Amino acid sequence: MGPGVFTPELISTVAVPLSESNEVALLADERTACVIDSYEGQVRCVDGEGTVAGVFGREGEGPGEFGNPGDLARGDDGTVGVVDPALGRFTVFEASGAYVSDVLLPDRLFEPLPSFGAVVSGLSLDYMAMLGGETFGSLVTRYDVNLASGQVAREEGSPQATWDVECGQVIYGIPDREEGWVFVACEGHLIFVGDTGDATVLRAPMYVPELPAERDVARLEEMLRGFNRRRGFPISEGVEERLESYRATPKNYYLSTGEQLFDDANRYWIATQRDQHEWSYLDVYENAEYVGAVRVRDRLRAFDLLGSTLVVLVDRQVGADDGDGIPDRALDWYDIGDLPFGR
Repeated sequence: MGPGVFTPELISTVAVPLSESNEVALLADERTACVIDSYEGQVRCVDGEGTVAGVFGREGEGPGEFGNPGDLARGDDGTVGVVDPALGRFTVFEASGAYVSDVLLPDRLFEPLPSFGAVVSGLSLDYMAMLGGETFGSLVTRYDVNLASGQVAREEGSPQATWDVECGQVIYGIPDREEGWVFVACEGHLIFVGDTGDATVLRAPMYVPELPAERDVARLEEMLRGFNRRRGFPISEGVEERLESYRATPKNYYLSTGEQLFDDANRYWIATQRDQHEWSYLDVYENAEYVGAVRVRDRLRAFDLLGSTLVVLVDRQVGADDGDGIPDRALDWYDIGDLPFGR
């Protein structure tokens, strides 16, 4: 059977507060998931039945407090880790919100890999690349930080971006589970780099150049204004220029740089911008080959997966009873144990 689209069974759904953050972490029990409420500066953890395990965090610099909660990761022991770029700190909590420990990070742009144990691993993207400029070193640097000592156990740059991509721009990369990497590039290109440095460059089979819809433009405007507000910049600084360019440029293949990961079988999952009205799509690759797509309902903003469970953070479709015109937010749990492709 060739590549197809798989619609998994929906297990449960739970409403969560509106937020500017697109972060979700599925915890080790596969039933509890945590999101960030950016308006309250807190983390909220709930299970698939809607039971709130914990709501925690407050503004400050002390233990268990946040300057700005930014990214989430899953602890192997059922905990959740929170990256605070404002304080340059990684804090570990129980799902109830009980404070466990914290450690300073080697870089404020640290983006954690999905899970951690005694060591938390994360990536830091070259700042010039973030601004769309040319990078002359490694595009991404991987750090492994010992949570007990705070020492950097590993600092390693990604392979140099010397591959032949027609449109020229390599944007972001993540390591796989076997010392390889995968990079996203412009116009739907992907570069899979093996542990020996050999590379496979391909254009995503399901990528179709598509200009942003107005709902996409509105979403970007909200994100840009939120970015300015969190950093103390004038709210409208640079927004109109970015929106004008965005309207005229075909959308990226990928949803965002942070919405891609490798599962336990070393398959590569990437959230795409395909359609995203009634359904959203995650494309799956194995051994540098597209093997199929997973379709989930509504407008996907973030995802995480562990074992046979996929959890997605979504914006619901605006219905006739939504007087404010703002999509509601929810977490949906799916059973992917019968995934019909890959291992």
